[in-house]
Amino acid sequence: MIRTLKILIDTLFVILCLGILGFIFILPFEIFSTKIVDIEFQGYEGYSNLPFLYWMVIVLSIITYILFLIGLNYLRKTANHFISTSFYTLEITKNLKRCGILFILSAIIMALAYVLVWGIEVSKGVISLVVGTNIMIPLFLCIMGFFFILQSKVLDQARLFEEDSNLAI
Repeated sequence: MIRTLKILIDTLFVILCLGILGFIFILPFEIFSTKIVDIEFQGYEGYSNLPFLYWMVIVLSIITYILFLIGLNYLRKTANHFISTSFYTLEITKNLKRCGILFILSAIIMALAYVLVWGIEVSKGVISLVVGTNIMIPLFLCIMGFFFILQSKVLDQARLFEEDSNLAI
């Protein structure tokens, strides 16, 4: 079961790495387009004419993506340690805690980007409340982040109990 989890985490990591490479190399050549807000890009002039808040949303989205990717890498390291060693190592608890913190930071920055997009729309005079899944993504990342931090604390306590029981023998 742990090997299956590791394969799934590794697959997600590779797909996300390819996604960021695609964003960096393909988007400037306009091979595909992305819709951040209702904007139409017209060559490089379209990029230079974007208002500051649009650039903030783009930068926050990239930061979110990178933080999530780094957190996922810590989760990969944890899965590697699960396969090769005991669950009760300091390295596993550190990696789980780092992963949780990065997932929470990613969720907070993503929520901030959503608020900025909503603020841009409101400043245009368009007020819309849409029922969608956009808010679920940051909430889910926060829940996962807190779960990984909690799990790291539980494993750290178990490691301390194991060390105490080894000393008692």
